[in-house]
Amino acid sequence: MTTTPDPEREQFAATFRALGPQAPTILPGWDAADLLEHLSDRERDTPVVMAARLPGPLGRRAMTAREDQQARPWTERVERFRQGPGRSPVGALDRLSGQGELLIHHEDLRRAQEDWEPRALSEDQQAQAWRALTLLSRISVRVAADITLVSPRGGLRLRSRRSAGSLRVHGETLELLLWASGRDEVAQVRVHGDEGALRALAEGRRGM
Repeated sequence: MTTTPDPEREQFAATFRALGPQAPTILPGWDAADLLEHLSDRERDTPVVMAARLPGPLGRRAMTAREDQQARPWTERVERFRQGPGRSPVGALDRLSGQGELLIHHEDLRRAQEDWEPRALSEDQQAQAWRALTLLSRISVRVAADITLVSPRGGLRLRSRRSAGSLRVHGETLELLLWASGRDEVAQVRVHGDEGALRALAEGRRGM
């Protein structure tokens, strides 16, 4: 069963189609085909991926099914992604969390291209990015500093129990989401803070 794709998934699928399977991403060692495979495994094919690791006939059948899926034409694989995960628990989680995984991975693909520019998000996409930021930043940012994320939609404070100082990170909501996921090479943000907090930022971790 499929559901009506949301605008972010539609745009992501269009980017996949336009760039092709060999397009680079900012993820080390991954091209567009690897990224699409990761998303498909996550959304629809987790049981097959797990079964393919098993010994015996069941594992071989699962591996064959996985190879058959990977061998399909690029347009078919992209269309399968565009249709969405249906009633998958992953789909429900993404809807609740503001499609954070799609927003981030779409930029992983877009921003690896030489001519990339920041997107103008719709109001709904901005709201999704804000929801994703409020949820994901609290578990993805592990820095011993009090951090305030400042966007046109408002501010978000992340407190640390062992704070070495305070930081303010300014940017559009999507940029802050990318920064919180550790994508410093492409996130367009401005970071201000005292010496202790900046040192804590360099020593801390961001990302899942």
